[in-house]
Amino acid sequence: MKKLSLVLTAELEIPDDWELVEHPSGIWVLKVGDRFVDFDITPLVTDSGAVDATWSDEDEAFTGEILDMVTGLDSQMEISYLQ
Repeated sequence: MKKLSLVLTAELEIPDDWELVEHPSGIWVLKVGDRFVDFDITPLVTDSGAVDATWSDEDEAFTGEILDMVTGLDSQMEISYLQ
């Protein structure tokens, strides 16, 4: 068995009224109105080798199989202001 390490970095330009808050569960999340948003990883797959292939997570069994292999997951969020 091998171990794959995956590092994802995303930047979103968000409205000024969205904020980072600590959810009652103890994790830091994005607060958007009355909703709490966290980010997770969902594997997307395709059977096509075409340039314009459609990628999806519709195969729930396969997606679950991949997610069952995740042994650790950490996310960090930080808000900085554009100048």
